Amino acid sequence: MICLSRNEQNAELLASYLAKTLDAAGMAELDSHIQECSDCRGLVSVWERLDEFAVPEVTPGFDQRLYARIAAEETGRSSWWRRLLWRPVVPLAAAAAVAALALYLHPLGTPNATKQASNSEIEQVAQAVDDLDLLSFR
Repeated sequence: MICLSRNEQNAELLASYLAKTLDAAGMAELDSHIQECSDCRGLVSVWERLDEFAVPEVTPGFDQRLYARIAAEETGRSSWWRRLLWRPVVPLAAAAAVAALALYLHPLGTPNATKQASNSEIEQVAQAVDDLDLLSFR
């Protein structure tokens, strides 16, 4: 049995079936298979519905508008370097603005709100290091 969903040449076979150009044996074989196979039945129904689709007509002046648009795009290509330079300008300007705002809000070189160590704390740490040195030389 010829199955449209499993045959590598299903497009040609389906087109021949729908155009009724297959021989009588092929048409009969496909007719009986389509009655049994739900996949092929669905495939044939989709193709038959496509035949019912009404193709809209091309509007008057379509060719002129198309050629005018193509010509406009071709003339716009002469300024490719302008577009190339303009594209990175906007993100770079935004990044520079964010960096300037960050530097304005948190200027460099100013001490943070971290606690400054007092002399007594420094002496305590130095004494603790000396004590550790003594313990390690035993």
